[in-house]
Amino acid sequence: MAALSACPNNSIAQYYILIKQGIYEEYVQIDSWKTNIVFIGEGMDKTIISGNKSYGGGIGTYYTATVGVDGVGFMAQDITFRNTAGPANYQAVALRASGNSSTFYRCQFDGFQDIVYTQAGNQFYRECIILGTIDFICDDATAVFQSCLIEVRKPMKGQYIAITAQQRNDNGPTGLVLQNCTLRLETPDAGDNVAMYLGRPWGNFSLTIIMQSYIDMLINSRGWIEFEGRPRVQPYYLEYQNKGVGADIRRRVKWASTTNDPRIVSNFTVRNFINGDKWIPSTVPHYLDLL
Repeated sequence: MAALSACPNNSIAQYYILIKQGIYEEYVQIDSWKTNIVFIGEGMDKTIISGNKSYGGGIGTYYTATVGVDGVGFMAQDITFRNTAGPANYQAVALRASGNSSTFYRCQFDGFQDIVYTQAGNQFYRECIILGTIDFICDDATAVFQSCLIEVRKPMKGQYIAITAQQRNDNGPTGLVLQNCTLRLETPDAGDNVAMYLGRPWGNFSLTIIMQSYIDMLINSRGWIEFEGRPRVQPYYLEYQNKGVGADIRRRVKWASTTNDPRIVSNFTVRNFINGDKWIPSTVPHYLDLL
């Protein structure tokens, strides 16, 4: 935070902060006037920003974030964002991001429930590792996760797994897209006696697309589950050209969709969904369209 405070406000050019290896036990807030900030770590296994605030500890979910990003043009590379509150403390955010045009490259997001809180704005995640249990990619940004590793941890007894929980409450342009990702168990026993789902609709018009990905775990055949206590109005859940033992679409819930039409899913590519050709840094590998 001391380094961030020393950065210029409302910067037009990118401003780089090298974060040396180590565990930084602090809470980092990139305010809206801290624009075009770039965090460069020394590796996701070496540079770790860690906190432990949680809903179970009496704090509202929004305020549990170890790192909060509200500034436009933020980028992070080779860093782990961690929340160590544990599964018994419910919502405990590692990253909360609302700054438009945010990029995360080779970052790890480590925790249990509500780990990556994609609050608002266009966001791009490339070659990241995300570990969690319930709703661990959530909220209402316009976000694409490309070539990421998404690992499911064993939850508390009596809980089930829901990887995503998108919160769109109208027909706006927001949603979550997982493209060319791998979804698997963190450990062989993580799925023992646990029901696992691709996601659940936090918002009435929740939108989640999983395409061209490898689902290497036994997802419940229904695929998706309703959010308890919330009416389901018109969610849009779509699967396209996924592979693996969890990609069998024959018994999916009737309110989710599948397609083999590339014209439909092309609307959810980096180029068309988040206009990534206009803002993703050239130093970050990405593909703009379908594979």
